[in-house]
Amino acid sequence: MDSTLTDSLVPEDHIIMIIDDSLKGLKLLTNILAGQGYGVRQARTGKIALDAVKNKLPDLIILDIRMPGMDGFEVCRQLKNDSNTRIVPIIFISALGGSDEKTLAFETGAIDYITKPFQEPEVIARVKLHLTLNKMKQNLEELVYRRTIKLEESNTALKVLLEHRQTERNKLEENVISHINSLVMPHMKRLKETELDHRQKILIDVIESNLNEITSQFSGNLYTKATGITPREMEVAALIKMGKTNFEIADMLHLSEHAISFHRQNLRKKLGLLGKKINLTAHLNAILLK
Repeated sequence: MDSTLTDSLVPEDHIIMIIDDSLKGLKLLTNILAGQGYGVRQARTGKIALDAVKNKLPDLIILDIRMPGMDGFEVCRQLKNDSNTRIVPIIFISALGGSDEKTLAFETGAIDYITKPFQEPEVIARVKLHLTLNKMKQNLEELVYRRTIKLEESNTALKVLLEHRQTERNKLEENVISHINSLVMPHMKRLKETELDHRQKILIDVIESNLNEITSQFSGNLYTKATGITPREMEVAALIKMGKTNFEIADMLHLSEHAISFHRQNLRKKLGLLGKKINLTAHLNAILLK
């Protein structure tokens, strides 16, 4: 038996491989497909077919089940287990029309099943259908690939932009802190060394605590460590860090000592210090230094 691979009428558009040990079957299918303008490749054994497909992928395979040596099921399995050949759609063609054979055909990876004896219009219709579906699938995969690449490029650009904005923000924060420390705080220090009455000293302390809190926010310390702390609690926390007592804080903020105790308790709760023997002042200063 001649088991060679032959080519027949191979144009540039669609190439269909027919794998069948029957010369009659090969001739009949070749005439049908070539008459529709398809290029046809023929193989009469599974081994030759596997080598031929790996060498040059066809657009579609029509595969007979009953062949000597390696049958169609095994040919299909090997093609579908190879990452390079699994993309080729396979139509089984056989005189075996039982449900078990058809089920096994689809389980091994076939997309369709034609039962012998077949009609020419049926073969043509199914071949056209699966070539069209496969082309649509390839187009969709290409579209997904291009969009994935575009999305990755956009993500990279966004990442660069965010990093640039973060760098600019860091520079701005550094400039603000630098200006406060060099242009404001020295005057605050000299002002505190002058003769001030009690009320003036309180105002100076409040201003200083607020300036310190501004710089701590830029450093991303207290706010990131204690999400949910209110502005009033931030004022109390700033004065606690300065070592002020409840009486002094109450006097500076025009609140009662009871209110300051309440804010202290809330601070301990929000900072996760309830039930722990941790000094609030030391903890706030530790947050500031991180």
